[in-house]
Amino acid sequence: MNERLRTILAVAVLTGAIWVWADIEQTAPPSEAQVPVKVTVPPDYVVLGVAPKELTVRFSGPKGEVQNLTASPEEMVCHLVLKESDLTKDRLVLHARDGFRHWPARVVVTDVRGEHDGAADGDVVVRVSRLVNIKVRVEPRITGAVASAATVQPAEVTARVAESDLKALPEARRVAVALLAVSSIPSNPQVERDVALEPRLGGTGGIEATFDPPIVKVTARLESAFVTKSLGRFPILIAAPPEMLNRYRIVFQPGAERYVELEVQGPAPDIEHLNPQDIRVQLVLTADDKPDPDSWLPGKPVVVGLAPGVKLVKPLPTINFNLEKLSEKPPAP
Repeated sequence: MNERLRTILAVAVLTGAIWVWADIEQTAPPSEAQVPVKVTVPPDYVVLGVAPKELTVRFSGPKGEVQNLTASPEEMVCHLVLKESDLTKDRLVLHARDGFRHWPARVVVTDVRGEHDGAADGDVVVRVSRLVNIKVRVEPRITGAVASAATVQPAEVTARVAESDLKALPEARRVAVALLAVSSIPSNPQVERDVALEPRLGGTGGIEATFDPPIVKVTARLESAFVTKSLGRFPILIAAPPEMLNRYRIVFQPGAERYVELEVQGPAPDIEHLNPQDIRVQLVLTADDKPDPDSWLPGKPVVVGLAPGVKLVKPLPTINFNLEKLSEKPPAP
């Protein structure tokens, strides 16, 4: 390659580099975006509320830096970092522009807007509170069964909560709940189980808290919580070996009821999970059943599909039937 060609190539490469650099450094048209507000506080504090949670930001800068910024979701935020010396009040009004200091220096924020009450446009209202530790008692609550006696170990735990929320919580509700759910209870058992504490002080309607320890041991003497429920009318179905059905016709005593009413009783969770479509009432025949021309054969229907702990409130009635060979003439209606 001669010297002239080398010079031309070098000039072309340099020219291209200059064009690329100029394009990257060129000021991009003003951009507008919605960004979330993120607030960081010292370890012994908690953020109770931020308003607004999003800001509309207008900004401009070199095209390359703007593209890099908008392509990074973790950077496209208004990040306000508070030191303990800043936390002089429970309600702080912060300048939103302070949350863009982590953006590239040459990307300039020209306008910030947000919708909220009680502060100027472009400001952020933050509610903070100091976290405090208090000792609270632990109360066991049993669902799905009746507890005749229950104990918790340990009976007292440490709760870490926001001080302002704690002041608004009545003394009577300062309790950690150990919720033990038991789906099916045999007769008078004793259960012992590790249980995670309800994450709110005082139960589901209380304030958020962290507990030490977060898991306690519940020991309870339980009694079945029985519920009675009517399931409605069910037809009496025939269950018999195929060879019997091929030889005999099932004849019921005139006037015999072909439907039965089912009423059941059992542990509340088992009753709640009953599906009538899964339940059948059957008259079960065996190869030992033979026709009796002189009297009716007594049959005892059975119920299929009930959970082991669920029983019938009333026993099913006896159903009188007989067997006739299929070659015989059926009885007159």
